[in-house]
Amino acid sequence: MTILVFLFAHLLADYPLQGEFLATMKGKNFIVLFSHAGIWTGVIATTAYLLGFNVTYLDITLLFVVHAIADYAKARPIGFYKKLNPLGLGLLVDQLIHVLQILLLILMQ
Repeated sequence: MTILVFLFAHLLADYPLQGEFLATMKGKNFIVLFSHAGIWTGVIATTAYLLGFNVTYLDITLLFVVHAIADYAKARPIGFYKKLNPLGLGLLVDQLIHVLQILLLILMQ
């Protein structure tokens, strides 16, 4: 059940809590990018805390930094994202990165 709660938190933070403005502007403005990464990190860290996980500042930093880098690369697009359809394989890779972050958070407890 823990993974399902985390997946719901991820979907909530990465879609409706992101909104159209953040989604379109995060590749153009670092404040917007950091706002989205902060919202996502806050939701995931709060979920972890409420589930009884020991969330450290290192956990929060890693969640934030990896999310921001992944979203920036996809939004620009740079690196391997240049060759990927942003609503196809690009989106899948982005989501896999975020789910892997959550799995690592769970496994490191």
